[in-house]
Amino acid sequence: MTEQPGDHLRRTGPAWKLLQDKILVHTRASTRNGFNLARSASEHDGIILCGADALPAICSFHRQAPGQRLQLADPDSYGDYATPDTPFRLASHSLSGQQSLFEEDQAEELRNSQQGQLYNGATASLTPTRYIRAGDRQTVAAAAQAAWGLDSQRTILTLPLDYQWLREPGDLDYLIATLADLPHIKAIALGAARNPLATRGTVIALRKLITSLERVALIRTDLAGLDAYAHGALFVSIGMQTPMRHIRPPGSTGPPMPRKSNVTTMVLHPQLMDYFRADTLRDLYGRLPGPRCDCTVCTGRSLLRFDHNLSDQEEANRHNNATWLPWADHLQRTEPGPDRRSTWQHLCYDAHNAHQELRELLSGPGALETPRWLRVWAGDPD
Repeated sequence: MTEQPGDHLRRTGPAWKLLQDKILVHTRASTRNGFNLARSASEHDGIILCGADALPAICSFHRQAPGQRLQLADPDSYGDYATPDTPFRLASHSLSGQQSLFEEDQAEELRNSQQGQLYNGATASLTPTRYIRAGDRQTVAAAAQAAWGLDSQRTILTLPLDYQWLREPGDLDYLIATLADLPHIKAIALGAARNPLATRGTVIALRKLITSLERVALIRTDLAGLDAYAHGALFVSIGMQTPMRHIRPPGSTGPPMPRKSNVTTMVLHPQLMDYFRADTLRDLYGRLPGPRCDCTVCTGRSLLRFDHNLSDQEEANRHNNATWLPWADHLQRTEPGPDRRSTWQHLCYDAHNAHQELRELLSGPGALETPRWLRVWAGDPD
């Protein structure tokens, strides 16, 4: 019998059982040069697709291989600030002026948007939550309250939080208290103009948020996803492209582009466990032999070969995925709890030492600084 849209929902369990212990790839559904990155993620546990063509792509994949891949659609609703009246980005908005009510017609539209994702083959539906300002407790309360009207077995409450939620203990405690009783999966996406974990205290605060909630996920992130996974997150998603590795506050701009290029190629260094711009990596090594990589994409070639162009960017993205995949596999094969946390800490400790060893070889050792988040992951105090 031919698979019909929505048939998968009648034979699968709750989303938290399907997504438990998974490490997903967060990627665009397609790219400017036509290369389909979603297909290249097939060796992973599943994918979260972002972009206008995310739902059609999910529907197509589902028809081709129903039930063989976990797949979610990122509504990418973070371009506007959420308010208590409009915590979600919907096709239309009914603004009544009542600051404490999420109107019934908006609730119905939200339910319909969630059903649309499921009907097209998504494993579960992500709410189109807008970017939540630091300390905006009323909006968090409104989003959580609205989620109660959605199917907890199929709905993931997306929480695009400004990173400063992690800097204020009172705000963090409020988040935990507000979300603790919600049976839905809570998917945290951290927002900042740069890396959201670069500020003192944020790594430890994120761990507290992850360990204090049931059915919590960290999405649209970088290697912080592996730290969250090691500390008990239900599932995580790691971005394939740079914009998929954290969200930005509405109106903010990213780092400047390299000179004479409109493309920035970011390369994950396997030994250092950190992402570098292609030109920064070449400048860092200078006259030293370039680092070689044995991932399935590089097959022993130097990491210094990458430049800031579209072709190299695409290849670097695939190298990045191929680099962290063995770490993810190692963690997934390790018993959850202390053993998994210890395994992750040892990986990070080795990377911390690799930073120190390379710094001793550099003519300008100040050019290489171990990132704060890696130091904490390795066991240093924050």
